[in-house]
Amino acid sequence: MPERPRQSYFGKIALIAWREFRHTALTKGFIFGAIAVPVLMFGVIALIPQLISKQSPPLKGTIVVVDPSGAITARAQEILARPADTGEALREFSENPPADTMGRIDAASELMGRDQQVIEVTWRSEKDAAALEAAKSELSKGTLLAAATVTADALDPAKDADGVELFIPSSLSPKHVRQISRAIAKAVEEERVARSGVDGAMLRRLASRPEPRTTRVSPEGTEAKEQTELRTIIPFAFMLLLWICVFTSANYLLTTTIEEKSNKVMEVLLAAASPMQLLAGKILGYSMVSAVMLVMYGGLGIAGLTTAALTDLVPLEHIFYLVVFFLMAYLMVASMMSAVGSAVSDLREAQSLVGPVMMILMVPLILWAPIIDNPNGWLATIAGFVPPATPFVMILRLTASTEPIPLWQTALSIVWGFACAFGMLWIAARIFRVGVLMQGKPPTPKELLRWALVR
Repeated sequence: MPERPRQSYFGKIALIAWREFRHTALTKGFIFGAIAVPVLMFGVIALIPQLISKQSPPLKGTIVVVDPSGAITARAQEILARPADTGEALREFSENPPADTMGRIDAASELMGRDQQVIEVTWRSEKDAAALEAAKSELSKGTLLAAATVTADALDPAKDADGVELFIPSSLSPKHVRQISRAIAKAVEEERVARSGVDGAMLRRLASRPEPRTTRVSPEGTEAKEQTELRTIIPFAFMLLLWICVFTSANYLLTTTIEEKSNKVMEVLLAAASPMQLLAGKILGYSMVSAVMLVMYGGLGIAGLTTAALTDLVPLEHIFYLVVFFLMAYLMVASMMSAVGSAVSDLREAQSLVGPVMMILMVPLILWAPIIDNPNGWLATIAGFVPPATPFVMILRLTASTEPIPLWQTALSIVWGFACAFGMLWIAARIFRVGVLMQGKPPTPKELLRWALVR
């Protein structure tokens, strides 16, 4: 039998890396979750303007208003048919938004399409309060669109009375309920203002609340509109992206290492490669898995900001820092997971060893709000140099800071972080070399330390 050609040292590492990448990234579940979902979401973002209906559902039917004064019906009819004042509607929406999430979505879509809505409403005014019972009977039969009652006290400017009620059939949509309710409420308001003798236009100007337009001036003298909410969300999104990509692939690394060890597959692999080649191949292979997720979900975020014309909130230097701290975070977490995976035989044993380190890694998630609020404060500065939380805290600081982080802190955190990452990798290699063939009782932290430090 001819002798089988021998592969080089790095050739074996590349072969192991491709094996780990192929068995994880080229599966249906991963392709759907890490590639198909972001692509689908990107398509949804691109189609949002077309997906939102530009025409609200038609409003047709008869509305009965029981009003002793007889003044509200004509005003409500005129208000409902009045061309939409988008500015006023947006102001009302911002000052008094619907309490539920679906209500806010419906109200927002209504504002976008109300100018083209078909409104064919017949208003019927009744002065006798007894007419309300007949109107309720019609509502139950579905022959009425809505019924409302307005008491005399509700129209008296000197009284603070809430005497307006609206009755609707169960089939009426929330969007139409808001339209009818708004028209009647506005009619009552206008009637009260008219009875008081105050100029309505002047009253609205006095009651309007100006919204300051905030402009941030950089040290270089450039000006840009301030996006307060997004400046809070984007740094957290950077850290969360880093967290998800790193821990997803590192968890794959942990579980596969444990499975291969418990199923004796590890012994077969070690017959063809050294422990260091196997460890290097595994870490390299899963780094590519993590990189695929970073590119796909990071690209989805950039696409969303591009669609909203907000790419100025993510300068290129932030993308650079994301890549740098991604490499640092992956090396730290992958080193920890590979060491633990080689030392234990099942996931329950792994949790007791990973738990203490995970407490440190939870620091960025727990303290993200105060870190974003004061990226140059003592808490953020100290936390940025505590491994393995360093990359997660630093990406928060760098993307949230409105004033530049001192360059020496950024440079020192990168040097210190990679020094710690390679130190953890060295420790993981020594533990992996011993633990990968160990069976039986899981080691204690003291035993792991002896494996790492004693030759």
